[in-house]
Amino acid sequence: MSTGKGFAGAEQSEAELIAEMAGAERDRGRSFEQVMLLGGDEVVEAAHELHAAVREIDWQATGKTVGTLEEWRAWNRAAFREINEFHEAARVDLGVQGKVTGDHHPERDLLLPAARREGDGAST
Repeated sequence: MSTGKGFAGAEQSEAELIAEMAGAERDRGRSFEQVMLLGGDEVVEAAHELHAAVREIDWQATGKTVGTLEEWRAWNRAAFREINEFHEAARVDLGVQGKVTGDHHPERDLLLPAARREGDGAST
């Protein structure tokens, strides 16, 4: 993490961003408890997997674990996959027809500015 101005390109200080992340974690915890109360087995398991993927991102963002930019991107991609798995399980549990993946909704990748895409020297 950066000292002084905060994260690269951030308008908030590092302390403000960390406080915001802590608030998001509390919100996720409350939402997770609601899923545990209302969701079926498949939904709860998908929520566990999603929570684990998001925690890895949080740990790297707060410096609790060290990792490369590629590892950061891999965790974000994993979280996107887990979000889709959670949505699919929730839709089935709720009896909603249709899917959010497959031929009509192909898997999407991370949205990165041109300077941060694979193969660009500025991405490290």
